[in-house]
Amino acid sequence: MKATVKGRYEGDKATAAATVALAAAGDLRLRASATDAAFAAGPSLDGLTLTLEKPGAFLLDLKPHNQDVRFQFMNSATVLDKRVSLTYTHSTSLAPAAPKPAIPAPAAGAAPAPPPAPRGPPPGRTALDLSIAFDPANKVSVSHALGGGGCRVKYTYAHGAGRLTTIEPVYDTAKNAWEFAVARKFDAGDTVRGTYQASTKQLGLEWTRSSSIGGSFKVATTFDLSDQSKAPKLVAESTWNYEI
Repeated sequence: MKATVKGRYEGDKATAAATVALAAAGDLRLRASATDAAFAAGPSLDGLTLTLEKPGAFLLDLKPHNQDVRFQFMNSATVLDKRVSLTYTHSTSLAPAAPKPAIPAPAAGAAPAPPPAPRGPPPGRTALDLSIAFDPANKVSVSHALGGGGCRVKYTYAHGAGRLTTIEPVYDTAKNAWEFAVARKFDAGDTVRGTYQASTKQLGLEWTRSSSIGGSFKVATTFDLSDQSKAPKLVAESTWNYEI
């Protein structure tokens, strides 16, 4: 059984999360994750997520407190010597429809108020992700949310013999906007990553260090270039992995 503990500090707010995973029958894995919301006011189901997973095949997430469910199915195949991967994700809610609010009695001589619209669970969301690896250095990914009217197209290029430098331009057809990311890995376990969102003029810088004893530490900052009077947003995050 494996356990992961993650702490996150963002401005004046600190949060924590813990995950416990264990192997089930065959390749199945069970995982339970909880944020600090599950213990803030005594033990509760808030912030708890239960996951059943078969790596590379399917994943099922359930959040008991609001009955949100996420299904994910993955498959890969080799087509014309190219690795093609497809992921189907559907999110919905199993919560029953909320009761209709009471209709107040109309005032004397006034026309009756129209009945309120029925209130049901939020609509489901479905997304498709397709990736094609042309070779170890070049990959194209397309993401589309059904009903969204657009898609995100990402090209990934890994440079050099060790693939230590990665360049990822992204184009969002719905927003007609570009995003760019560049990452560099170092032999000591450090990774430096920079991102830029052209539509919002957000510049992000991130440094991650992986520990040989089963953990990692990350520091990230975001600059709003559209309003330079705003202070940069700073986030620090640490993760520790344990074998139980």
